[in-house]
Amino acid sequence: MIGISTVWRMKAGAKDAGEVLDPLLELGFSAIELDFRITAGLLQELIPSLKGHAPEAISIHNFCPVPDILPPHKASGDAFNLASLDKEERERAIRYTSRTLELAHELEVEQVVLHLGYVQMEGRKDDPQRAFREGRWTEEMRSELLREREEKAPPFIDNLLFSLERIIQRAEALGVRIGVENRYHLREIPLGEEIGRVLEEFKGGPIGYWHDTGHAAVLEALGVMEHRELLERYAQQIIGVHLHDARGMDDHLPPGKGEIDFQMVKEFLPHGAILIMEIHPPATGDEIIEGREFLEEVGIS
Repeated sequence: MIGISTVWRMKAGAKDAGEVLDPLLELGFSAIELDFRITAGLLQELIPSLKGHAPEAISIHNFCPVPDILPPHKASGDAFNLASLDKEERERAIRYTSRTLELAHELEVEQVVLHLGYVQMEGRKDDPQRAFREGRWTEEMRSELLREREEKAPPFIDNLLFSLERIIQRAEALGVRIGVENRYHLREIPLGEEIGRVLEEFKGGPIGYWHDTGHAAVLEALGVMEHRELLERYAQQIIGVHLHDARGMDDHLPPGKGEIDFQMVKEFLPHGAILIMEIHPPATGDEIIEGREFLEEVGIS
């Protein structure tokens, strides 16, 4: 079964439960992922339908609902950095992640998708995606940025592991599993082998790998890591996947509208993995239906 993230509706400006759910139901989706743009007020409107499995929530993206100390336009999976060098920020990240886990427990949702924070790289006004789009991205730039990141990453990784230890304990108590998502920006955690380090650190706990097809394609385009290699390394630990297409640096396209080889992706998806289409506007409902049919033709369903 393929579900869909509410992000398609939330980024389109949906304001109430009907505007979020009705279009998804009309497209034939019976399962959804709650994204991090859901406010506390909107969540209360959604809960009766979700508890009635109309539709069924099968995953939740941290932080959900939007933390009460943030305005809705500041909603983000990176609203608070779990790897921060600032203890107060880490405490906020842990507290609001726990709130997401408690929501999952209340709705009987087994999977929560986490961004694991980022390495602070101050003073860097440019970014690889912009350089790529402008035709300025070079192997030298990539090597320099990755070298800088490697030098600065250790204390952030250590702090992340301390944060995760507490989160994993809470997740275990609530019967919820954490999905560690591969990321889009090079400063973000985890990158490459960091995925394996995190999973190994908490081996046996309620944690697994959440594969994002678009993010993997973007990093491949930047020359950082091949999409196939990423899947080969962590296929056995995949618990869920965000399915969207990408062209260059542009992701969150309906499958079939970009350059990703979804037949290759299918080779590595284990039976039982949660499947979520994570599509952004301006994709239309018809394009989303076509994307779902494309995935089903490939054998992802």
